[in-house]
Amino acid sequence: MPHLYDLYGMSHTASYKKAKAFSESDLDDPNNFTNISCHHKLVAYRDAGKATKGDDFNPSQEPLDPELVMISGGRRPHGSIAIGDGIIRCPLTLPEIKARQSSSCVEITRHPRPVDLAIEAALQKERLVNQAALEKERLANQAALEKERLASQASLQAALDERDQTTTRLIEEERSRNEAGQRALYELFVGLCEKSGQVPPPMPVFSSIGTNNSRAASHDPSRGVSPP
Repeated sequence: MPHLYDLYGMSHTASYKKAKAFSESDLDDPNNFTNISCHHKLVAYRDAGKATKGDDFNPSQEPLDPELVMISGGRRPHGSIAIGDGIIRCPLTLPEIKARQSSSCVEITRHPRPVDLAIEAALQKERLVNQAALEKERLANQAALEKERLASQASLQAALDERDQTTTRLIEEERSRNEAGQRALYELFVGLCEKSGQVPPPMPVFSSIGTNNSRAASHDPSRGVSPP
């Protein structure tokens, strides 16, 4: 048999034909209850119990404490105790309970009006909507910055690739001009050899710019033949 706390919660979450077992997670959303005042009473009782009896306090596992209901409810609305709909009663008045309290006891607060709870719930809902909108905007800005960063990175990489291609092309053009100049000099040398009746040496391997072959060829003795 559930304790009165759970029975009160069950009776204000759905009709008796659709009632289900009450759990503390039902308190996470006021919309789970038939009215916001019931939700506030249950939350206030739970929080007051944890404040006076420790964090291990579980209202679903203990009999309802009339004095704690008076403290959390703040008064007797319509002559009845806040939770229990008149099933339980507290012999003490709120001033008497307050007089018995020590300085360490939880403060007795006035029970808010349903209209005040509705206004607070509307404000809380608006705050959550605004927070969600701000978070959505933040994520959108973050995505835009990331997209811009990737675009800049791609543009920089494209510029580097173009520079490398240009450098390679210029090296190839310089190598071609160098080989053409060496070939022209060899042909001139061959012509001079033929005029003087000498046999020209074989055509040397032309050096390539920026390669080890060019350095090796520069030390080849066969390329040291000079015209007469």
